[in-house]
Amino acid sequence: MGQLNKATQQNASASEELAATAEEMGGQAEQLQQLMEFAYSVEQGAVQAGRGLATLPRQPGTPAPGLDTRPAAVSSRATSERF
Repeated sequence: MGQLNKATQQNASASEELAATAEEMGGQAEQLQQLMEFAYSVEQGAVQAGRGLATLPRQPGTPAPGLDTRPAAVSSRATSERF
């Protein structure tokens, strides 16, 4: 009976860990989707302006203009402080 209780507790613990991981991955997937949508809109704007992203001026190793590379927690806090 003790082994059954131990196995049940381990299963419950693993389930909780998996649920937390799934929630975190869902948030990361949403951030990635937003980043992809932003990159697509920047590219479309550049194409409509008659130039591709390759011709946008920037220093080597720097992100595309308007691309916020800070972690999401920093970005959202900075955004809320501006308004």
